[in-house]
Amino acid sequence: MNYFLVLIISYLIGTISGSYIIGELFLNKDIRKYGSGNAGTTNAMRVLGKKAGVTTFIIDFLKGVAVTFIIGKFFGRNLVPLGILGAVIGHDFPFYMNFRGGKGVATTLGALALFNFPLTLICYIAWVLGTLLTKIVSVGSILFFISIIIVYTFMSDLTTYNIILINLIALIGIIRHKDNIKRLIAGNENKIGGRK
Repeated sequence: MNYFLVLIISYLIGTISGSYIIGELFLNKDIRKYGSGNAGTTNAMRVLGKKAGVTTFIIDFLKGVAVTFIIGKFFGRNLVPLGILGAVIGHDFPFYMNFRGGKGVATTLGALALFNFPLTLICYIAWVLGTLLTKIVSVGSILFFISIIIVYTFMSDLTTYNIILINLIALIGIIRHKDNIKRLIAGNENKIGGRK
């Protein structure tokens, strides 16, 4: 029963979409109809402006933090990875947005940062370096998810079950970037400020 409750609670928190809320409430724009059509930070920054983009990131980051805190406090640390998975699914596939959400980068970062800050810091550095060196946001994001798999598999003290859940979260993030990966292979991915 706890597993089900954790997934439901986390999913609902995850569906709080920063870019969608800001776009609809303040700018009368559905973020999914502009730019890349993605309800995430990069598209929000491109379509809604820098302030809206930063605010979107903060909202999505904090909901990840909230999930880790709430699930850890009321259900125990062992169920936090399941909660993070639920939040990412909620962010990526929110029911009230026809299951068209973001890619889960900020939400994953926020959730894992509170769950295990030292390990997540390594993954964050991989994200920043990947973005700065290539000047392509999606490269940094993909490296972020890849580093999560490597770091949490080989450097954490989690149970095998929770390592699998963390890896699943990262794999979802990578899969959500499949269009970016295709453009990277074709050499068509934009530099900073481009698609994500």
